Amino acid sequence: MGRTVLSGAFSALTVLVLTLYFLISLPSVTKIFYRLAPASRRARVSSIGDAIISRVGSFVGSQVLIAALAALFVFALALGIELPYAAALAMVILFVALIPLIGHFLGASIVVLVALTQSPGKALLALILYTAYVQIENFIITPRIMKRSLAIPGLVTIVAALLGTSLLGLVGGILAIPIAAAILLIMDEVVFPKTDNA
Repeated sequence: MGRTVLSGAFSALTVLVLTLYFLISLPSVTKIFYRLAPASRRARVSSIGDAIISRVGSFVGSQVLIAALAALFVFALALGIELPYAAALAMVILFVALIPLIGHFLGASIVVLVALTQSPGKALLALILYTAYVQIENFIITPRIMKRSLAIPGLVTIVAALLGTSLLGLVGGILAIPIAAAILLIMDEVVFPKTDNA
């Protein structure tokens, strides 16, 4: 369990670092990429590319914000029921909450195990409150934040996460959903208009 948590947190941290590096080098990379397109189609390629970057960036930013809110909740929870290592728990949750499908399962397990070192009552209370927060996140927080970014059907999210995880581990699972979002946008902007006009 400990190795899984550390691996998940390290994978999420790796993706965050790579994402920051990618964002720094993004202008020069996109400029080179757009110049590879024929001059007659360069404007169209640039438009689609910018739309992908904007909407996928919005999606990733939304995920980070949701994870940050979960981390703040855990920090407040730890302080409220007097758990040790409140700041460390919050940092771990910030990373594991980015992991698709199993992020909150790992997060809840960590918090409950830490609470169990204090007392069974605190562990039960932590489990109940964390579970309640996850429901609030799923049905209130996430829909409100994600409505401004690229909407991804739930089935696509699950399939992309499972496929990415099976191919590249947890890093693949984290990266798979933004990639799926980009593919959906390309289909909306390029593929479907062609089939509609055929």
